[in-house]
Amino acid sequence: FFSYLKNSSSLNMALRSLNSRPYLARNQDAQRPRIFSSSKLCRLKSTTVAKASSAPLSVVDLKKKFDVPGSIEFKEGKGGLPIAQLFHTCGSSVEVNLFGATITSWKQPSGDEVLYLRPDAVFDRSKPIAGGMPICFPQFGPGPLPQHGFARGMDWTVSTASADPNPDDLDAVLELTLESSPSTLAIWPHKFRAHFLIILHGSILQTQLRIINADSKPFSFTAGLHSYFEVLEARKARITGLQGVTYLDKSRDPKNPEKKLDDLDSINIRGYTERIYLDAPPHVDLEVGTGAAVATVASGWEDIVVWNPWHTMKGCFDHFVCVEHAKIGKPVELSPGDSWVGSANFNVVDFTA
Repeated sequence: FFSYLKNSSSLNMALRSLNSRPYLARNQDAQRPRIFSSSKLCRLKSTTVAKASSAPLSVVDLKKKFDVPGSIEFKEGKGGLPIAQLFHTCGSSVEVNLFGATITSWKQPSGDEVLYLRPDAVFDRSKPIAGGMPICFPQFGPGPLPQHGFARGMDWTVSTASADPNPDDLDAVLELTLESSPSTLAIWPHKFRAHFLIILHGSILQTQLRIINADSKPFSFTAGLHSYFEVLEARKARITGLQGVTYLDKSRDPKNPEKKLDDLDSINIRGYTERIYLDAPPHVDLEVGTGAAVATVASGWEDIVVWNPWHTMKGCFDHFVCVEHAKIGKPVELSPGDSWVGSANFNVVDFTA
């Protein structure tokens, strides 16, 4: 899938270079916006592949087994939770928390952050990490299971860590795995394996979630990537690519959403926003209010969720917009031994050209 996307004309249009124009974004470590521009992709010198692990390991053991010099490093993150850091020599980086397999940081070559962590995020395993790019499985939203399922609140194990040529530059590649266990079977009686693949291709973030039915009976599920993207101001953000798409508007009554057709050329945040776009197109852009945008191209994720909490989160609502790839409208039905795959690429692009 990733090879197809990199060669496709639609993605080539989406992944336009920022070399000619700086990208203004609010840095979470600063009090005011700062300007950065992307640099050209660079090459690593060698390829290293680490073997799989079937059980949780200490940070020391993770480093011994999976560190790839110059590409992937394991270390203690906030709260002592193990994290994996992916690097590219162009200067971009990704941080993945093994708790929840949550991508908590994606930085451009200048070091500026694209994702947003909420100020109420905690790192003590007491609840899922609020912000970044959490995985929702096997339930998206409310329902009989915990909100957004249990995958984002469990420890994942490392399957592989490598630096692979694709085709000339070496990409940092990390795969995390979650399998059914007595604790998951107690609340969701289905055996499964979930694999989350993260690739840093230059400054492009590539993801793939694969769900396998390891049971002797079929099961169904919903899922999503609950992506929080940092914006200059929520009021200045625009989402494009969803004109003509039917959506469920949960803003007024989440339990009884209105079904509407979006006939506007862009979505603007002007209050509490919670929309589920059904059968959405694969390419959607989020303009962050600075002349730049996060361009996304997806496969398998048939729906898009647009969410901003507005004044229900007065301390942070103006700093992020969630544009979430999801599979909600039509739950996935998996027979024993079958698998489902949802893939998504993310890139920062110049939206003024």
